[in-house]
Amino acid sequence: RAVQPRLAESSSPSSSPLSEDAIKSKLASIKRTRKRPSGLGSAPAPAPPPAAPPPEAVAPAAAEPAREAEAVDDGPPPMERLQAVVAGRTEFSAPLDAPTAAAIATFLNEELGDAMLGWVLAHTELGKQAGGKNLWSRGAWVPQTARLESLDGSVLRFSVGVQERGKQGLTTLQAELPLPRAAATADELRHALLSLLGEEGALPASAGAVLLRLPGSTDDWSLPDELWLNTTPYPRSVRNMFYEDVLQAMQAAVADPSCPRAMKVTVTPPELNMEMDSYRVGSLLELVRECALGFAETGLKTRVCVQGPMGGGVPRVLSGVNKLLTLMDWDAGAGEAHAGMLGDVQLPKPEDGSAQREGLVCFGAVGEDQVGPRDDVVIVLAPQSMVGSSIYELLRPMVERCEAQGTAVILINPELDDVLSSSGVMGVRGRSERIAFAAAFEEVYHFRNVYSGTTFMFPILGSVRMTRRGGAKRVLYRRREVGSTSSVTNREGGGSERYEPVGCWVGREPTPREITELVPKQVSGPVGNVVVKPAAAPTEERMPWD
Repeated sequence: RAVQPRLAESSSPSSSPLSEDAIKSKLASIKRTRKRPSGLGSAPAPAPPPAAPPPEAVAPAAAEPAREAEAVDDGPPPMERLQAVVAGRTEFSAPLDAPTAAAIATFLNEELGDAMLGWVLAHTELGKQAGGKNLWSRGAWVPQTARLESLDGSVLRFSVGVQERGKQGLTTLQAELPLPRAAATADELRHALLSLLGEEGALPASAGAVLLRLPGSTDDWSLPDELWLNTTPYPRSVRNMFYEDVLQAMQAAVADPSCPRAMKVTVTPPELNMEMDSYRVGSLLELVRECALGFAETGLKTRVCVQGPMGGGVPRVLSGVNKLLTLMDWDAGAGEAHAGMLGDVQLPKPEDGSAQREGLVCFGAVGEDQVGPRDDVVIVLAPQSMVGSSIYELLRPMVERCEAQGTAVILINPELDDVLSSSGVMGVRGRSERIAFAAAFEEVYHFRNVYSGTTFMFPILGSVRMTRRGGAKRVLYRRREVGSTSSVTNREGGGSERYEPVGCWVGREPTPREITELVPKQVSGPVGNVVVKPAAAPTEERMPWD
């Protein structure tokens, strides 16, 4: 009825209204003319929307979320981003060219001198010759002096003075010592020389500390002054030093494809040593937060796991830690630096009981079922056995699943040794498997203090530090206090404290004999320039439980 008047107006006034068949024919002709394009260069007229669109018509709308996901995933993969972060921190040493090689040879002759004879006797043909000639008559052919004449990236060349029985003076012979691996930089040469130190007694125990200062090499071993680790709570600067040191070691290990996926970290200054009354759970939580966020910032999904009850509850030092992890400030709220990285963990749980959305940082317990298929890094806090319960039964399948899917699992301060039962009996069945499992983890970071005894962990005499990204060098430090003649501590008097390297080893721990020789029980040095620094954390940095 609405169309008939308009069509009638287009006709002559005297014409009669069109019939229904005429109206249909005119409408059909109009549709045909609109549907046909006028030419190649003109755009077709839009067709009227159909009354009932077929299912294919809504298919293009589904492509919109795909474009959003593509925009989110734009950029390099998370592992490549992590490797770029690690590479950006790398410091390069001097190339092993002729001037650097000459400077190193001069340095070794001045600092080590004839002590390098131990290298000659242990690693050259001349050393084997000396052993054969002195087999039946000791002292008949004795090398006495050694001087490094030259070196390159593959060999050290020595001139050796030999005392032969019945001859006056020393006979000078030449000896070549091939390096374990070719070196192109000063750092690579230093690592090769440290590996030549070998077992105890080849060179003086202090030779490793001399090699740390090799000309042209990087300083990746120094510790800052004024740590005062026997005074808790620590200042924020001291805590941040440990957090950053551990994070960089963990990131370098995860980014290295040659590193095993099962790793461990040992960091036990007094605030993180669970065996001491100075243990501070807040420091452990802050350490884990910095490490988890450090991985998440590169796009790696990180799961933080704390063991749950094992029959007799949880260890006292881990009591409430799982709850505190979800309540602490992760700076992940709306508009904050890490917004959205925790997902919905810190939001109220849904009333319908559905699971909360996980973010790049998520939480769990110890067990095989806790590992997600998309997890990139799993951090386990201080796993340890209890009386009557072994963490091995829960941790082993969890680690095996992580390794099977390429997920890095990192244990922080693990205690995987067996615990005596309530009757004082140690379990024997499966003990060899548990010991082998505990030894299978690659240690990527190690820091511990050296004390004068085991009963009273005071004063701190020194420290041992190792980081895998620095060539796995274990550096032994002697703690010295300057500015007072006190034999215990001069912190109250405003003295200055520093850690001096006294030994370094690659591939092994320093023996108790070496530690005793290099770290005396006297920690105070001569009177010098006093640098007054605050020993403990300022009041505004302390937590309620400090």
